[in-house]
Amino acid sequence: MLSDFVLTDCSTLLQSFGTQLAPGGFAVFSDFAKAENAYVHHTAVPVALTTFVTISPSFAKGRFPETTLSDIVLKRGHMDRREAITLAAVCGERIPVEPDPNAEHFIAHLLDVIDRHGLDDFYGRQPDHPACYGIDVRPHGIDWTCHEANEKAVRAWRDAYRKLDPSPKILVATIMWLYMGRPDCGWLRGLPHRWHAADAISLLKASSSLGDWARLVALYQGW
Repeated sequence: MLSDFVLTDCSTLLQSFGTQLAPGGFAVFSDFAKAENAYVHHTAVPVALTTFVTISPSFAKGRFPETTLSDIVLKRGHMDRREAITLAAVCGERIPVEPDPNAEHFIAHLLDVIDRHGLDDFYGRQPDHPACYGIDVRPHGIDWTCHEANEKAVRAWRDAYRKLDPSPKILVATIMWLYMGRPDCGWLRGLPHRWHAADAISLLKASSSLGDWARLVALYQGW
């Protein structure tokens, strides 16, 4: 459970762009004029846009017409803890108030998402070659003993991606953006991944995957 102080802090952020969480835990407009016109700091855009999508996807797209999903995901590294907690909350998730020094919560959720959504064709564990925080999950297609691409494996990765439904595609791409820290890379180049944020978040919500996505992004601290 979040403390009253943290809930108040999150509520203040939501109110800054004209929204609030209703008693049922879903977002609603509290001041439509503010929602339309209030200044939103760049690090709060992921929270604002996601909140707006859960209320009205068309309003969200009109409010942030150029914002892609990769913009939202890659902004996580600039967000503070309050923004991360609020992003999770508007998607029905709760994350710890304090950052996890060992990224254990992120690793556990990442592995759970890969397992439950059937993403084993795209990511696996490389315990002998962990990245920062000891995260040993890596995309398939690289020989990590020499850090060289295996072209056959990368082609198989890309072929499998093409066959996915939209929501799993979004999860695969989100994990890749978090891993790479940039929007484009050899795995995704030329494949569908440039969704408008409002469209992608709407798809995730419709497939009951929004909570998994939001928790993944909110728990991320580096890779």
